[in-house]
Amino acid sequence: MKKERIHNIKDSGFKTPDHYFESLDNQIFERLNEKEIISGSKTPGFTVPNNYFNSVETKILEELKTTTKKPVITLKSRNTFYYIAGIAASFVLLFSLVFNKDRISFENIDTALIENYLYYEEYTNDDFASLFKTSDISETDFIDINISEETLNQYFENIEPEDLIFE
Repeated sequence: MKKERIHNIKDSGFKTPDHYFESLDNQIFERLNEKEIISGSKTPGFTVPNNYFNSVETKILEELKTTTKKPVITLKSRNTFYYIAGIAASFVLLFSLVFNKDRISFENIDTALIENYLYYEEYTNDDFASLFKTSDISETDFIDINISEETLNQYFENIEPEDLIFE
């Protein structure tokens, strides 16, 4: 539709029969009278046995008295097991720390073992550089280093050319 025609519409499009709202009340009341809903019947439709409310309390109390008590079985809680296991683990740890004669230190560890660990962990040069503080390392530490030509040749034979390209 064009925008001009939308604003010119005056009626909603819904139609009701003539005099519909004037006679609606009368039509509703007539139908209610026919079905006897307004006058209604005197009985609500629900029935209760005679003396029900007088005897219901005694019936309930009798049912409660006749129920037998069933034995209560207590389950072993797992918390006590966890407490005992925790205490046992602490004793084992304490004894292993106190009575361990072979103390582990950097002097006891083989240098090749440390080198293999570092080699297989694939650390980058940035990772190694982050371990040192600038105050720990100075340029004078590297001035007197003599690297043999054989070591340099081995290094360049094992390195990939792409690794030598710096960004």
